[in-house]
Amino acid sequence: MDVIDMHNHFVAPAVIDFLAREGKHFATRIVERDGRRFFLIHESAMRPIDGAISDASLRIADMDREGVTAQAISCVPFLMYPDVEADCGLAIAQVNNDAMAALASSDPAHFVPLASVPMQNPATAAKELERAAKLGLRGVEIPPKVVERQLDEADFEVFWEAAETLEMAVCIHPFEAAPTGALARYFLGNLVGNLYDTGLAAALLIYGGVLERHPKLKIVLYHGGGALPALVGRLDMGYRLVPECRNAIPRPPSTYVPQFHFDIIAHNRAMLGHLVSTYGAERFVVGSDYPLPAGLAHPVEEVKALGLSSADEEKILVANARKLLRLGN
Repeated sequence: MDVIDMHNHFVAPAVIDFLAREGKHFATRIVERDGRRFFLIHESAMRPIDGAISDASLRIADMDREGVTAQAISCVPFLMYPDVEADCGLAIAQVNNDAMAALASSDPAHFVPLASVPMQNPATAAKELERAAKLGLRGVEIPPKVVERQLDEADFEVFWEAAETLEMAVCIHPFEAAPTGALARYFLGNLVGNLYDTGLAAALLIYGGVLERHPKLKIVLYHGGGALPALVGRLDMGYRLVPECRNAIPRPPSTYVPQFHFDIIAHNRAMLGHLVSTYGAERFVVGSDYPLPAGLAHPVEEVKALGLSSADEEKILVANARKLLRLGN
């Protein structure tokens, strides 16, 4: 059976070269430590450059060993740069999208490209999404917020219209390079903050009427849907009790959950099994976070360990991703 991994990351060599030249505009520079190269972001967060994160040829053997047929590759999350000037955001998005398209063109059997866009200017993001679609990219990775602007705000409507019209899967991936307060301790920015940001974004998309206005949107919430599954009951309670929660939607929030897809990165098989049982296998896709250490080393094994029917296994391993990415059999 084919397997499509919809959550993994790649830093194209062209992006590395771009940041080596222009990193001052992104609070990012390249440093060396113990013979390895890293991105240093805001002088606080280090992310590796070498190995499979930037060398596509090194990924193939790992994919074969894990039974992954193809990866829907997206940039490393910090490269979305929602906090830089819009012209800088567009510049790096275009470099990334051109490079992703070129990689997928050179090896379409293994790689399906996802775009990045400058969400700090939604109109520009929509135009770049259109350009990316023409290049053959099949979806887009976006952050759950743009600094303190939220995705349900009115000026983002032009982006949601474009994503729905173009049938581009929108994959929401959180990342805070330099978290503050308690989230700066114990790696909690990743362990807790990422899930919170995803759940909050999903709640706003529901309550803000984005899903109501755009019923054909295809949105993937990475990391098992973040905090959303734990929030659904309370969101329904808010709909019943708080008039503001009914301003933009005519039905309970839980009825919009089927418009989302989740990946399988829960790091808890019992919880993953509960999520699949609750929301249905048709809502899940494989994700690994490859090659980052906080991901799943054996994503196919994670699905097979759930003891699902062969039909439901096929949905999660390949069929759902094919539909989201508009791929043939």
